[in-house]
Amino acid sequence: MTTPAGHAPEQTPWHVSEVPPVPSAEHPDAWPYHGMTAVEQALEIANVGHDDLARTAQQSVSGMLHQEYADKRRVVAVRDLPGGATPTAEDVIGFGFLSMPREHNTHTADIYVGVHPDHRRRGIGTALTERLEQVAAEAGRTTFFGWSLSPREAAEDEEAVLPATGAGRLPADAAGIRFAIGRGYTVEQVERMSRLDLPVDPAVLATFEADARAAAGADYRTHTWEGVPEEWHAGYAQLMTRMSTDVPQGALDFGEETWDAERVRVYLQDRADSGQRLLTTLVEHVPTGEVAGGTSFLLQDGKPAFVFQEETIVLGTHRGHRLGMLVKAVNLRELTARYPQTERIHTFNAEENAHMLAINVALGFRPSGAEAALQKLLR
Repeated sequence: MTTPAGHAPEQTPWHVSEVPPVPSAEHPDAWPYHGMTAVEQALEIANVGHDDLARTAQQSVSGMLHQEYADKRRVVAVRDLPGGATPTAEDVIGFGFLSMPREHNTHTADIYVGVHPDHRRRGIGTALTERLEQVAAEAGRTTFFGWSLSPREAAEDEEAVLPATGAGRLPADAAGIRFAIGRGYTVEQVERMSRLDLPVDPAVLATFEADARAAAGADYRTHTWEGVPEEWHAGYAQLMTRMSTDVPQGALDFGEETWDAERVRVYLQDRADSGQRLLTTLVEHVPTGEVAGGTSFLLQDGKPAFVFQEETIVLGTHRGHRLGMLVKAVNLRELTARYPQTERIHTFNAEENAHMLAINVALGFRPSGAEAALQKLLR
């Protein structure tokens, strides 16, 4: 859910339509996907000043084709055209996305809604949200999750919305948060959006890596790949399972998601089909061969200037050896060597995740936004 402030536009009639899967972004019926991309780009630019994190049409198309682990639905708000003319991407003025896990957390649903800044205050966001909440409720889902991104955290001297965790502050006038609270959602957590502008001083980065390697010792060895080789899928799956529970998540009604090698294979295929690729560094515990931790950057075709910092996790049994800094420093070194055109990195961390935030701050990340983790309980 995201609602940057906008003006009240002229009253153009519109309706909400279901968006079916299509085989590719080039398909004649893919116009809603291109329309959703344009709306999300406009939202991101209005909200945070760039559209780095806006989904491409190919990402949305691929996501709808990969429904192995979640039931996904998309809807769009489309302008009514005279004479029943066929709409195009330019006629999409809002969108909604629903994802309902199939195997774990089957009481939950993720809901994301966006309305073009030029078409606010006309009930479009409400109609989209109500449509998706109704579908989720009819499917037996009783916990809804949503997210709303603000360009900054609230200053100490201004009115703010505080999350249930008590960590982080959101501007009280943030339209997306006001909209969600009005629909019965609570702000459970604040995630800090951070940005690292490249390049990082190679000497500083080398020092971080050397110090972390010294702390880790000879029992730990790093491996870096574009993608993850099949023989490492099981170890990567163990990390992803732990990501579902080990990272701070406040009182969000979300339990463990168990990953296995097959789910990793599907995940990587979805990324590839979306025009994305991972640069991953894993750290191996040499005496046991166990994957002790890892991190990934997500790169997007057609957007070479930025990457997104994906998960970073170290198994509890291997903490205390500076492995988090080790994998992040190695992966950052490899990114700058392999993709020197990269200008910036974006990432999100829970405000109460002091350890990971400290690593990011040391590497040079700086706050660039604040995202509310929202929850609505039906029971």
